[in-house]
Amino acid sequence: MDVAKPKPLPVLIIRLTPLYAWIVVGTGAVFLLLSLVFALGSGHLSLGFDFFLAANSVAAIIGGNYWRQHLHAVAHLTPRQLILRREGAVDWAEITQIEKRTLRLSRRQLQSESEFACIKLKNPRPSAGLQGKLMRLKTAVTGYDIIVPGNELSCTVDFFVAECKKRMAT
Repeated sequence: MDVAKPKPLPVLIIRLTPLYAWIVVGTGAVFLLLSLVFALGSGHLSLGFDFFLAANSVAAIIGGNYWRQHLHAVAHLTPRQLILRREGAVDWAEITQIEKRTLRLSRRQLQSESEFACIKLKNPRPSAGLQGKLMRLKTAVTGYDIIVPGNELSCTVDFFVAECKKRMAT
């Protein structure tokens, strides 16, 4: 009886959320409309300013659209390693724990919630200099070696943590 080997998990590339690029495109569109209103509606403003505003707005729209189509990768989840843009490569065997943490803040009537993927390593990474001291301070305060903000991911933090746990289990 042949036992089929399970297929290795595919490489997942998680990119930066496109929200920021869409904000640039939307802001460019608003300023383009504003420049048209200035050019057509009021005769006392200079036409040079209106043209300058319109040209910068079109540049913002084009740049935001280019950025939206070329988002950089925040994380690569391979069968052997988790490769993070800021933290480098980490072997799955090196990770002891990964979990989702939520930070809730409220001030006056405004409430805010941020999600993070928090990772503990078996052996902390050695770092020298000021950056090493700051990393040790972060680990001492938070209890985690690597923290990935959820607002940088194009997927949810729950999905990211679940995919990482799948790869840790194999």
